[in-house]
Amino acid sequence: MSYLALYRKYRSKNFDELVGQESIKQTLENSLKLQKISHAYLFSGPRGTGKTSVARLFAKALNCEKGNGEICNECANCQAINEGSHPDVIEIDAASNSGVDEVRELIEKVKYAPIQGKYKIYIIDEVHMMTNSAFNALLKTLEEPPSYVVFILCTTEPYKLLPTILSRCQRYEFKKITDSELKRLITHVLKEEGVSATNDAINLIVELANGGARDSLSLLDQVISYAGSNIEEEDVIKMFGLVSSQDKIRLLEDIKEKNTLRVLKSYDSFITKNIDLSRLVNELLTLLKDSLVYLKTRDKNLITASKEEDAKEIMLKFNEGELLFYIEQLLKCQNEFKTTNDPNFLFEIYLLKLLKMDETIKEQQTVVKEPVKSVIAPIQVKQETPVINNNPVKPQDFSKKEEIKEVKSTIDSTPAPVKLKPSNTEFAILENEGDTRQVTLDELIKLTIISNRDERKVLSERWLALEQLVNDSNEGPYASLLLDSRPYIVTNSNLILICDYKNTAKKINIVSNQEGLNKIVKKLLGRKVCLYALNRDESTELIKKYRNLQELNHLPKKGEIEDNKLF
Repeated sequence: MSYLALYRKYRSKNFDELVGQESIKQTLENSLKLQKISHAYLFSGPRGTGKTSVARLFAKALNCEKGNGEICNECANCQAINEGSHPDVIEIDAASNSGVDEVRELIEKVKYAPIQGKYKIYIIDEVHMMTNSAFNALLKTLEEPPSYVVFILCTTEPYKLLPTILSRCQRYEFKKITDSELKRLITHVLKEEGVSATNDAINLIVELANGGARDSLSLLDQVISYAGSNIEEEDVIKMFGLVSSQDKIRLLEDIKEKNTLRVLKSYDSFITKNIDLSRLVNELLTLLKDSLVYLKTRDKNLITASKEEDAKEIMLKFNEGELLFYIEQLLKCQNEFKTTNDPNFLFEIYLLKLLKMDETIKEQQTVVKEPVKSVIAPIQVKQETPVINNNPVKPQDFSKKEEIKEVKSTIDSTPAPVKLKPSNTEFAILENEGDTRQVTLDELIKLTIISNRDERKVLSERWLALEQLVNDSNEGPYASLLLDSRPYIVTNSNLILICDYKNTAKKINIVSNQEGLNKIVKKLLGRKVCLYALNRDESTELIKKYRNLQELNHLPKKGEIEDNKLF
């Protein structure tokens, strides 16, 4: 007999063997006992959580020869369903049968009575893949099928279904299976298979499974093939290209010690081993969070995923402020993974940010907190040279090198170093969604012509002073957002920023964020201005249009442009 995958071999044969989903199991069992059988059910939830398994169990309970919702697994009906050969239990893959013709064929067969069992049951998997035409063809039959027909629709994406379909079904929402339940399942399978595994190895498989029973057994199957009958944590790490706990702790220590060479060597090893950087960031966040919880409570029961010794080791080497700062930066990195085309580059940049920002934290912790009499003097510069006018635009104008190189100020009144005082004002929470500002290219071209390059240089030099506010509970989120941008066009009434990512520009342009951002910019610029951010694509489009107008000699005259606020 050919080899049977573990997730198929250990598929639940009755409701008692079902892993998790207790509320769903109880509801279905009660409906069977009371003979309250609906004509259509919708099972939705993450993959590998038991939707198809429960559908088959329900089909067995409806057709078992013992009746009354029993599942004997001995009668002809139960055995045929287990083998997938029962003529009255029809499983359809909607991904490959999504058209209206297939549905019409199904409807044609519905009118025929069951051949062997009491009920004719249609299990339609991945039902969200069906076309709207197919759904519409199914509507009437789904609402009023023959009394002996039961539809069970399974999907991971219920929001894609038509409301008219949803309203005709009893809906059951399957949840991710808890780590403790997955651990019991894996332990049971290991015992049945005669395989031993360390607790750390099992925990790692549970973490990788992410709440899916099928995934956990598929992963276990792979590890057994690799490691044999004795599974160690190191086997799981090597098999799936993971980063060990000690490597993660060593990386954090190297960042704290500002050992740039070792940090970048660790980064190179991650890339060489083809490590999933998104997963690594999630694991670092979990480790830091658990360490912070342990630092505050000393309760190992509150640690969700990390080992107590790892959390204790991190706790002894990092203070609360450092843990919070690392978590904040890695959360930003995690969020930007969704929009970047180069996750390797993004992760490397955030490692360098952590190295530099850590130095800033140490400096802040050693500074005696005294009232600052004067924040910063306004920049006094005459508006003369436009940013682009009469000069070819160079690529380095849009490079972040401008942020990190030392710029010798040409303005005698510019204080150095700049010290920013956190405000006592309670700002609103930084919003990720909301109404945004919109500015046309024509308006931006006018601002480009009257922009002051010297003032922009001074402001760019002062921009990194925003790092002093990053850890402030009120102004920190705004300062962090501004640090992900850089000054591009500066006029008396307006400030245009440029960002590498669309998501950053969008957040800056959200109306509800403007007040908090502007109060911080005022500390650097000495006046309140209208803020607007461009992403890289938009800035490229602006340059292109500017050049075209310049070549045609159609640019507006500087003296004819009024420096009005954009909004």
